[in-house]
Amino acid sequence: MRMKKMGRRATWLTVSCLAAVTMAVPAAAAFFISAEEGVNRFSVGANASRIEEEFGSYEAFEKGKSYGKEVAVRNEGSVSCYVRVFAEIEDPDAASVLSVDFNETQWTDRQEDGFYYYREPLRPGEKTAPLFTELRAGADIERFRMIVMSETVQADGEEDPITAFDPVGQGGEHE
Repeated sequence: MRMKKMGRRATWLTVSCLAAVTMAVPAAAAFFISAEEGVNRFSVGANASRIEEEFGSYEAFEKGKSYGKEVAVRNEGSVSCYVRVFAEIEDPDAASVLSVDFNETQWTDRQEDGFYYYREPLRPGEKTAPLFTELRAGADIERFRMIVMSETVQADGEEDPITAFDPVGQGGEHE
């Protein structure tokens, strides 16, 4: 009889433990799985720019004469940015007889990547000093084509234009 009582107690104890575990598991799962919906509001600064180019209409270029050509960049975004410009005369023959008066005060020399970097951050609405203002023909040239393109990157958190454009972890070296 005593064995029967002990067997019943063990059965009831086992059933009670299983019931307690069965009720505790969903509560514990709800604690770890719970989720709330939230709204994260933030704004991103717009980084936009435009090349402003002034160049007359010329039929040909005469040896020894200078021709006005001004290239600058305007920041049309909402944040300060660093600017770099690629400018190159496409035809090597024309490039060899045309000289360009690059602005080396506010712009860097041409870097290994082919770009000229504006030395200061450009605030929204501002325009860079011209990269150059004049071309001088060393020989007669009928036509030539000059490639001009610009890129910008947000200036916030960067010390200078060259490192601002440097790809993360590349540690590029520029003069």
